[in-house]
Amino acid sequence: PMLRRATAHFALLTGGRYRRLLTDEEQDPPVLRALREDGTACPMDQLSEGARDQLYLALRVAALEMQAEAAEPLPFVADDLLASFDEARARAALELLAGLGRQVQVILFTHHAHVAELAAGLPGAAVLRMQATARIAEHALPVG
Repeated sequence: PMLRRATAHFALLTGGRYRRLLTDEEQDPPVLRALREDGTACPMDQLSEGARDQLYLALRVAALEMQAEAAEPLPFVADDLLASFDEARARAALELLAGLGRQVQVILFTHHAHVAELAAGLPGAAVLRMQATARIAEHALPVG
């Protein structure tokens, strides 16, 4: 069940570039592969950094969904999770997280303004902008 959920999430996050996740049980230990839209299987070590990040997000969301159905939901807190995502994939990830937010509390920190703007356009999303203030202290050093 988790692999089915993760497959759907991964397909969404990659814009359909990867259609399915498969486990190669003949390997010891078993290996996870992503089936491309052209039908070829791609081992995880051949995915781009962004696609690997999307796969990990798909797996984490699937696990959290299953856990929320079985027990008290755990919150999902992430920091700059979408740094390696292009705009289309970041939007898909935010939509996935908004869906997850119907089951668990989702908190996403980012310092990327475009991610906050994308999130602000989602129904039910609350975007809090925090201003960092820097204090510079000047110290006089004795000369001589």
